[in-house]
Amino acid sequence: MNSNNLSLPKDQIDAIRYNIQQKKYDRALELLNTISNKENNLDVVNRITASVYLYKEDWENSLFYYQKIHNKNNFDISNNMGVVLYKLGRFLEASTMFEQAITFNNKYIPAYENLALTQKLIGNYELSINYILQGLKLMPNNNKIKNYLIDILNYHEPLTEENYIINVDKKLRKLESLYKKNDLINDSTISDVLNQSEKILKDGNINFNFNETQIFRRNKIDLNCKRHLEIFNTHKIIPKFCFNCFKVQITLDNILDLIKLYFYFNNVKLKNNNIRKCVVELRKNVNGNYKGYVFSDSLQDAKEIKEMINNELQNEKINLNKIEIKRGCTEYYDEFELYKDINQNVSSVIYKKDWDDIEKKFDETNFISKIKDEKMFNDTLNKFNLPDFLIIKNWLLYAKIIGDATYKKIIKFDIDDNKFDELQKEQIKLRKK
Repeated sequence: MNSNNLSLPKDQIDAIRYNIQQKKYDRALELLNTISNKENNLDVVNRITASVYLYKEDWENSLFYYQKIHNKNNFDISNNMGVVLYKLGRFLEASTMFEQAITFNNKYIPAYENLALTQKLIGNYELSINYILQGLKLMPNNNKIKNYLIDILNYHEPLTEENYIINVDKKLRKLESLYKKNDLINDSTISDVLNQSEKILKDGNINFNFNETQIFRRNKIDLNCKRHLEIFNTHKIIPKFCFNCFKVQITLDNILDLIKLYFYFNNVKLKNNNIRKCVVELRKNVNGNYKGYVFSDSLQDAKEIKEMINNELQNEKINLNKIEIKRGCTEYYDEFELYKDINQNVSSVIYKKDWDDIEKKFDETNFISKIKDEKMFNDTLNKFNLPDFLIIKNWLLYAKIIGDATYKKIIKFDIDDNKFDELQKEQIKLRKK
C-alpha cells in the first residue's frame, strides 16, 4: 500500500493501513469502498480488498476480488488465491495456483509448503514429496515441510532415496525383522528395536522436534472428528454421526504395555480393518495415562472386537488395567450424561429437530461437502517407521515426567527433555502418580 500504487492522499492510505493492522477489517473495507474507481486504482484496490477478506476468513468474497484483478502475474497473488481455494475445499485448483506462484518466484517457500500439503491431502504422495524436497533445498531447517514428509511416511514408501529423512525411515522399517521372529512382543525385543532405532536416528542426524503423541492405524473411512467436535464446541450439540460411533477403550498402567499394544495393533486382524490408535492422555480431568482405542460403527462389532482383543492381549502378556466399550467422544459426557449409555438408542431422546439444520448450515459454511469430495483417505502402512518412533520417544518422555520408571527397562539412551515446551511439561506433571 505505497502512495505510488494508488492515486490517493497519503492520509487515506494510512487510514486503510491502520485499520488493517488493528484488525478492524470492516472499517478498512468501508474506506476501500470510498476509493475512486479510476482505472489506475482498480487492480490495487481489488487486491487489498481480497486480502482483507482473506484476513476475515471470508473465503468466497476474497476469491471474488482476486478474480477481478486484471494482472495476476505475481507470486503473492497466486499463492493467496491458492490459500483461498484451499479453504474452499477446492484442492486441485489450489494446487494450480501454488504451482503458478512458483513459476513467478521459484524461491518462494510458502508456495512449496502449500503445494506439499495440498498434494498430500489429495493422495499425490510422490508429487508432494517432490515439492517437499525442493522446499528443503531452499530451507533445510523448515520443520513444517519436514513434518509433512514424516506424515506421508505413514501411508507411502517413497521411491526416492535422495533425502536423509527418507533414508532413516527405510532403515527403521528393516527393523521389522527383529520383532517378526517371535509371535510374542517381549521386553527384550522392544528394547532391541528402540535402541537400534535411536542409533539410526543419531547416525542420520534426525534431531528436530515432532510433537505428535498419537499413533493411528487408519483405513479409508473419514471419522471427521474435527468437524464433530467443532460443532459441539460451537453449538453444544452432538452431531448425528456420533450416535453410531463406538470405541473399545483399553487402559494400561505403564509405558511398556502401551508400546506392546502399539506393536499388537500393527498386526491385529480385524474383519473391518477398524481405525485404532495408541495415545498418552493429555486432557485435563480425564483418568488414565496410557490408552488404546479401536473404533466401530456398531455396538455389536465393538463387542466382538472387545472379546477378541481381551483374549489376544492376555496371550501376548500385555497387562490391562481395563477394557471397556464407550460411545463417541468423552467431551460430550458432561453436557449429555445419557449419551454415555451404550445399551439403548439415545439418539431419539437427545437429538433435537433443529440440530439437523445447525449441522447443515455448519457444513455449508465450512465447505465440508467439497472437502470430502476432493480429500483422499488411505490405509496406513501399519509398519514400524520413523513417525512412530518419534512419537514413541515422546511417550518415553511423558513416562519420565510422570514418574513411570518402566521406560528404564527398555532403553539405554537419554530422553531429551526439550521435546515438549514448558506448558506441555507443566500439564504432564499434573498427571504424576
